[in-house]
Amino acid sequence: MKISMNIFITGNPRCGKSTLIQKIRNEISDQKVSGFITPEINVQNRRKGFKIIDLTSKKEEVMASVDIKSGPKVSKYKVNVKGIDKVIEKFLQSYESSKYVVIDEIGKMEFYSKKFRETIKMVLDSDKTVLATLSKQFVNQYRDKGKIYFLKRENFDQIYEQVLNQLRASG
Repeated sequence: MKISMNIFITGNPRCGKSTLIQKIRNEISDQKVSGFITPEINVQNRRKGFKIIDLTSKKEEVMASVDIKSGPKVSKYKVNVKGIDKVIEKFLQSYESSKYVVIDEIGKMEFYSKKFRETIKMVLDSDKTVLATLSKQFVNQYRDKGKIYFLKRENFDQIYEQVLNQLRASG
């Protein structure tokens, strides 16, 4: 039975979702945190793709890249589904012992992995406190799964305080 909470951060691209999650992660770092992040791969100030990194083991794979030749396509990137699956396997090894789960992000690229979709469902239905960034296209799908905050550059500090207060109140 679910006794904790799910908190989702959504907004337009480049509004600060990942930055917000990182800042909050730093605040709760004294707690047991598991999860994964998907930072950009930049070469000479150009976005070439995204990595997916397990927070506990630091296992890292290229999630999507302009340099990948085959696989599902999202925008100009091809998705490395096997890489996503490998990182999800590592995440699952540390998940049970964590209090908080941080997911950056629930998005279209990640959803090409069946293992990712199944893991997200399991985590959101668990007793863990989940903090996740959510692609705007998934807002309606997750509306009844937790509290959704719409982030803009102008409300960054306000949302940061609200989410942090909500996490502290939970435990």
